[in-house]
Amino acid sequence: MENNFSPTGVLDIGSYELKFIIFKIDKSKIQILSKSILKTDGIKHGVISDLVKLTKSIKEIIGKAEDQAKIQIKNVHISVSPLISSSTYFCQSKNIGAYEIDHEKDIQFLVNSGVSLFKDHNFNSNIIHLFNLNLRIDKTNLIENPVGLAADTLENDMHIIYSKKNTLKNFEKAVSQSYLKSEKFIYSPYALSLLSYVESPLSDLILTIDLGHEQTSISIFKNDNFIFSSCIPIGSWHITNDISKALNLSFEISENLKTEVSSCDLVNNESSQEFLETEDVGLKAYKKISNKILNNIVNSRVEEIIDFINKELIFLESKKQNFNKILVTGQGSKINGFYDLLKKKLNTKCLLMEKFSSRIKVNISDEFDVCLSMINYIQNSYHKEIPSYYKKKIGFFDKLYSFLN
Repeated sequence: MENNFSPTGVLDIGSYELKFIIFKIDKSKIQILSKSILKTDGIKHGVISDLVKLTKSIKEIIGKAEDQAKIQIKNVHISVSPLISSSTYFCQSKNIGAYEIDHEKDIQFLVNSGVSLFKDHNFNSNIIHLFNLNLRIDKTNLIENPVGLAADTLENDMHIIYSKKNTLKNFEKAVSQSYLKSEKFIYSPYALSLLSYVESPLSDLILTIDLGHEQTSISIFKNDNFIFSSCIPIGSWHITNDISKALNLSFEISENLKTEVSSCDLVNNESSQEFLETEDVGLKAYKKISNKILNNIVNSRVEEIIDFINKELIFLESKKQNFNKILVTGQGSKINGFYDLLKKKLNTKCLLMEKFSSRIKVNISDEFDVCLSMINYIQNSYHKEIPSYYKKKIGFFDKLYSFLN
């Protein structure tokens, strides 16, 4: 845990909104110095569509936050859309020959060989996060630190999250125009999941769902391991777009209908109507919209998202595993009836399903959930992640792993 951390920033580059927080850590206590939110410009489907527009937006949001905090920061941690990131999970093994396991020759060897294997097949990508999970000796025995133990074999599971080099370079360039250093990219589903784990360390299985603007991400912590993450390219925007096309309404009115009027619960009342006021060539016009039709549109798309989540979680069904907790965040999760429909349609059961609400929130709105999870990631490093740089010794992985750069 970081006891002290000088003022720095966390930037969540969403497809719909930019969120930015300046914070510091003093004697292990997080202090939020300022926060700012701004509509995103220059991003489409998670990638930069207009560098000039995005750069201008980043300058504006950082400038506002610095003015509020009355300080200037030097670096920033960046979270970008899960749509531009991927993950892979694989197992490796090394024959020890009944000798004692050595850190350099054996554990470091597995890490290096795993990275080399990844780079051989993904030479145009950069590793964002690297996890060394489930160390095993003699095929079955799970070990926290195998150094010094005699064994015939040593195995590990590696979980790697990565993105295209050029995509990351473009985001670094956009941030550098504000004279800031891009300290690190952080995969938001992992950061959200890590915060869920840190605040519920006794839970055996935790699922975190983020129903965002253009995507829905899911991530799982099982016991002490970050075992799974995935991104479904359907989000809240698609629901608004369905309403707009089906009812021939503007995107703005459709967004308001989705957030203020609609429900995932189907209302069996055909006479129920909603009157909308729109403008057509400067003249006021009225259009009558059926609540039943509106709710059917929303229900259909949300059920599709839940169906995709079920497909992603199908690997858990054979093991009959139930989640201790399911935490849900994202603007799309605020649609009326979403939690009830999720409980009804999600194949995997859980003891508790609730809104993602971290202890460090302290009167900060839900829009900043990713930023807060990034701050937690900076303060509470996950001991099974091998970082690309070290400010202090973490576990028995105490070297600089330059291969991540």
